[in-house]
Amino acid sequence: MSDVLSLKGNVKSKLGLNVFKESSEFHIEIKTDKTNDKRLFACVRLCPAELYSADEQGCVVLSTDGCLECGTCLIICGDEVLSWNYPQGATGVQYRFG
Repeated sequence: MSDVLSLKGNVKSKLGLNVFKESSEFHIEIKTDKTNDKRLFACVRLCPAELYSADEQGCVVLSTDGCLECGTCLIICGDEVLSWNYPQGATGVQYRFG
């Protein structure tokens, strides 16, 4: 079990090397009437960048800062719940391997 925990810390430190260039537009948005869709709560648990969280009202909120553009949320929710596009050119994640 300690090997798994040390691996998680190693992954977080490597992800910390990435550079995120912000865009004037969000590339992922939760559709207005879908903020309490059950599939979004799976994103709270499964998003590797931990961008999804539940607020006090039980709705899921999204922060796109640090998005890895992996598509996990799109696979879970589909386009019924999310509006998802890749960021504009020269924005988004730039991976740094170290």
